[in-house]
Amino acid sequence: MLVNHWNEIVAKYGEEIAVRGPDSDVSITFREIDQLAEQVDTSGDFVLAIGVSAGFFPALIAAWRAEKPVLLLENHGSVVRPIVGGIPAGTALIKQTCGASGVERSLFFGEAQILAEAERNRVGLGLHRERRGLAAISLAHSYGFGCLALPLLIAGIPLEIVTSPLPFFVKAALDRGGAAFLPGVPAIWKTWFQTGVTAHPVISLAICAGAPLSLELEHGIHSANGLKVKNFYGTSETGAISFDASEAPRSAPGYVGKPLPGIKASRDASGRIVVESDSTAIATDAEAWPAEFGSGAYRTLDQGEVTQAGIFVSRCVGNAINVAGRKVSPTRLVAIFETLDGVLGVKVERSQSRDFERFEEIRVQLTVEKNFDKIAIREQFRQRIESWEMPRHWEFVEG
Repeated sequence: MLVNHWNEIVAKYGEEIAVRGPDSDVSITFREIDQLAEQVDTSGDFVLAIGVSAGFFPALIAAWRAEKPVLLLENHGSVVRPIVGGIPAGTALIKQTCGASGVERSLFFGEAQILAEAERNRVGLGLHRERRGLAAISLAHSYGFGCLALPLLIAGIPLEIVTSPLPFFVKAALDRGGAAFLPGVPAIWKTWFQTGVTAHPVISLAICAGAPLSLELEHGIHSANGLKVKNFYGTSETGAISFDASEAPRSAPGYVGKPLPGIKASRDASGRIVVESDSTAIATDAEAWPAEFGSGAYRTLDQGEVTQAGIFVSRCVGNAINVAGRKVSPTRLVAIFETLDGVLGVKVERSQSRDFERFEEIRVQLTVEKNFDKIAIREQFRQRIESWEMPRHWEFVEG
């Protein structure tokens, strides 16, 4: 199914630019992606697609052409976690994430689930080929993969990769002209607002996901620039769930829009939002609760209300720490600290950030050997983690 859709895209738009790189003179056509896919090694149990790599899209095409799963990886330094119990039959995509649960695991998706999310995002967000996507967020993260990578693969919507979400690079990409679709997280949108990026006239669709967007920031951007940053809500396990398509700023802080096409949402007795979606993962190698994927409805870890007006999220009851839209597993951090020289004990906790758009921060208390070099401990830890997993608050106690 996936390869057939891709073949149609190449047949229609083969000579057109599919991906423009960080420099304006670096680009690749749909047909060139197709040709590069023929050079990808597909001999393993799965194919790696590294988000920051020029080979990201060829790897996806090669894997699906060879009927192999593709495993998304953030960057070249990211570590592939062991998959427990093997890969289920029919798997076309593997996401390795802790999600809101805080449980590090692999999530498995079939072709039908991938296509369902791609079409849901295309229709629900109003994505089209006359509006390029700007990838200032990771293509290997569930958010970026669903709203940037899949629309390119399934609908031929071109993409421009931005070197960094820093304002200088985003402005340079916007200055190249043509209507743009710009996804971000609250912390990035705050920086873009403060530096004038949100005033750029080519931004015709702005969305925000990953963490709560404050009413203050949303109203501030709209008042100053006439741009409505629209909330987009989903989970790693289910893909996209809801979207606030309104052009008017919200009045309720927890409002995340109406369910997208094909989504049914409700609320269970504990207040958790329950989603019926044809893009939900088919399985995982580490369940967050018994029979997590055993029914047609998925119980998210977000509590809130579901009304005729849409979905309202009040809080998340998962164990993950949400650092500016990135979910961090406390259990993973504890396990790493326990292997470091000089560490006798460790406690990792979430801390509410003073900056609302960062949402949460990581706080760590370490019991260390007397007179042990604390800077050395921090550096040992830094070398073992992703950049967003670095604690902002440290406390050292000598044992």
